[in-house]
Amino acid sequence: MAGTTTTTPALHGRDPELTVLRAALSTLRSGTGVVVVIEGSPGIGKSRLLAEAVRLADRLPARVGLGEADPSETVVELAPLLRALFDGAAPLLDRSALPAERGGPEQRYWMVQDLESLLECAAAESPLVVFLDDLQWADSGTLAALRALPARLTSVPVAWILAARPIQAGSGLADVVDHLTAWGARRITLEPLTSAAVAELASDVMQANPDQALLELAADAAGNPFFLVELLRGLREERLVRIEDGAARLLEARLPKRVATGMRHRLARLSESARQLAVAAASLGRGFTVAELASMLGAPAASLLTPVEQLLDAGVFAERGERLGFRHDIIREAVRDSTTASARRALDRQAVDVLLAAGAIPVEVAVQLATSAEPGDEVAIGLLKDAADALGPRDPVAAAELSCRALDLIPAGHEAAGPLVATTTVLLHAAGRADDALAFARKHLRNVVPAAEEAAVSLSLASMFALSPDVRAEWGRRALALRDLSDQDRAKHQARLAYNLVQAGRPAEATQQHQQARETVERAGDLATRSILRLAYGALRYVDGHFEDALATHEQAMRDGFGPGEETREWVARQWRSELLAVLDRFEESLDLISTGIAAANRERQAFALDFFETWRGRQLFQLGRLADAAAALGGRFDTASDTPVVGALYAAGVVALGRVAIHTGDERWRRETTALARRMAADGTPANRAHGSWLLALGALADGKPADARAVLDAAGSAGRIIPLYPMDVTDDPQLVRIAVAAGDSRLAADTVAAAAERARLNPGIGSVHAAAAHARGLFAVDVTLLAEACRLFETAPRPMAYASALEDLGVAQLRTGAAAAGVDTLGRALVQYSEAGATWDAGRVRGRLRANGVRRRLVTGTRPDTGWASLTDSELGVVRLITQGLTNRETAERLYVSPHTVNSHLRHAFTKLGVNSRLELARVVAANIDQD
Repeated sequence: MAGTTTTTPALHGRDPELTVLRAALSTLRSGTGVVVVIEGSPGIGKSRLLAEAVRLADRLPARVGLGEADPSETVVELAPLLRALFDGAAPLLDRSALPAERGGPEQRYWMVQDLESLLECAAAESPLVVFLDDLQWADSGTLAALRALPARLTSVPVAWILAARPIQAGSGLADVVDHLTAWGARRITLEPLTSAAVAELASDVMQANPDQALLELAADAAGNPFFLVELLRGLREERLVRIEDGAARLLEARLPKRVATGMRHRLARLSESARQLAVAAASLGRGFTVAELASMLGAPAASLLTPVEQLLDAGVFAERGERLGFRHDIIREAVRDSTTASARRALDRQAVDVLLAAGAIPVEVAVQLATSAEPGDEVAIGLLKDAADALGPRDPVAAAELSCRALDLIPAGHEAAGPLVATTTVLLHAAGRADDALAFARKHLRNVVPAAEEAAVSLSLASMFALSPDVRAEWGRRALALRDLSDQDRAKHQARLAYNLVQAGRPAEATQQHQQARETVERAGDLATRSILRLAYGALRYVDGHFEDALATHEQAMRDGFGPGEETREWVARQWRSELLAVLDRFEESLDLISTGIAAANRERQAFALDFFETWRGRQLFQLGRLADAAAALGGRFDTASDTPVVGALYAAGVVALGRVAIHTGDERWRRETTALARRMAADGTPANRAHGSWLLALGALADGKPADARAVLDAAGSAGRIIPLYPMDVTDDPQLVRIAVAAGDSRLAADTVAAAAERARLNPGIGSVHAAAAHARGLFAVDVTLLAEACRLFETAPRPMAYASALEDLGVAQLRTGAAAAGVDTLGRALVQYSEAGATWDAGRVRGRLRANGVRRRLVTGTRPDTGWASLTDSELGVVRLITQGLTNRETAERLYVSPHTVNSHLRHAFTKLGVNSRLELARVVAANIDQD
């Protein structure tokens, strides 16, 4: 670790901090994980405290991994974490057990998944402690891993001891630390040493008791251990202190030269060769070899032995295994500051060549190259482009910055300008900077890229599912406005534009575009393009309520295929087929398709597909009344802390499903989280997102007893509140919209909704849920007991228990109002059973209130689960618990159950809460005690 040497004095003045570390590490004995975050200014003693924590970990005993972030590696994927896990004399993990990287945009996701599995297995054999220092320089991959791994591994004995300089608000590290703190991380902020601790440290360094004058001079270090040790050692070197009879007496009250003078003057006291060596080494980074120093200076390695020894003796360098390094980052930074900016830049650029010759890859030197290269540097342009290409799939933010920097270095008319402009445009979009990308394209794209290449860039962006469908559509329009666009390219763009418009929730525009595209697409004769246009048409048929036709059209498109480069679209098409099956009440087939998709996504390491399928599973589990399982699939899948928008109607529908689960279960935390996301979605320019967000806000207002507010939200969404059906839809939403309209006194909206539901029922004679919803909507509007009873009869045989419970409740209320008290109480009792079995505690409480108001206190005589204990576990939770206690990892359990590791984590977390345990060891004991009772 930075600054740790064999002559480091004992640790003083940190007893409270050591107490926190001891308590944290002791939790490993109980089989649970823990996180400690240490924060403090340079030289305050973070690394020294980490060294003491290593000693404490060795006593447990626990296996220890050490890693530190390096300022030169801020774009090197997972660099400090991988060092901590795989390097050292006794690595925590076997690198050969890590699957080979496949590359691609999801490499980071699967790397984190693989590390999680390896850490789970290793922790089953022995507690692990992962120490990571200087995280203020951590790359985005390490931050992403730290956001995920500690929370996922809380049930196994893995300790994470993390250190950083003062954390800047709004930084990626601050976001990670806030997230970890919410999960229970302990935080230590290192303050300056007290006067008593300063005296102890002075006594340790001097090997004698300091007199008062010496302590007064030591106060100039302001309690910073690094500066204090520098001061004390300087006093001894310059014989400004006399040691006799166990006392250290200050002879002259002045600062030693090593402290009083700047690094420039301090280096001047050394030989010229030592000074040059130190300055050159500062450009090589934290660690370096004598061979690399020799290359920097163009001198034989043997000639550097004397200056290296001088720098070691002066405390500038320190030995670290077979490499050298600066004794502390403060010293390296001071050496760099001792030279002019132009000299630093030249040396940094030279160091890049030395490091590349020593085996570094472009990504490892990219940051230094970006800041040191001059315009026209052909080598730098090529290397930065290579680094951007390598980074693009996993860190598009950093890749875009490097690509932009390469463009800055290119002279006018350079042949590499076109490809770089095209790459940068795509990277800016992938980084979530759509506005910057559009401005960049307007400035550069048409000036340096031929029309055919611009059309290809636009096609890439129009097919990028990580972008909003409105953004994708805009790039399609830009391409179609190009002159001399070939028929083949025009057909490709027209088909994708129609598809993107319907995905954005703009069916009228999509219909018009589809009509315009049919002739061009047929003339082009490209089967893949025809399939994409057919997907758009199938989606339009779905929007129009022709569900059987929508499925047939979609399946024909899938049979024809989408061609090379459209693998993502094929995954999305497979997922969308599950929606079409569900809307037809064919849930069993739909869920089987989702399970097959999840298995394939795991096998082929397709993270986005895994996320799609699991989000869709959660939505369907909600419709099936399996609220606990829906919460497990959806909970935590959407990041409310991030400014990243919800992209696309598929994810928007997932947010609504989770929000509805939260309403029905009374989960206030998830209500807050999903309401925050819904507000963002409602303010979105994409109609589908806006409609989904507004619908969830309206349902929340209705649940809070504010129908007027619900109606106002719908008005704000546009189309006079007529946002049902959504895209994608829940065919049982119509009664909820009628409920809002009736409560708000809007009979026109209620009548229109009833008519629309009736039309969908006419178009789909074989779908029970559609007919039940139409009868329910009409019965609510007309306050007709017969229609509501018909809705209940139809829902009873349909696979949507929440909709059935809602219809029963409305029927029971209507019966009570018409004087049929006995029938009303009986019907409400049936509704109570349905809600309770689904886990809809909020609804069940409301129905109990209705029964009490009619003099009935109903106790359920059903198999409703208790809230805690073994019997409270759902079937899904039991399945996860059994496999985990058999020794399977989260990943293996997920693959066995055809779910995502995220869902396994959710089920496991819920099971822990219900059983009152914190670790897998405790879980195993509970399972053993209850297994014979099943």
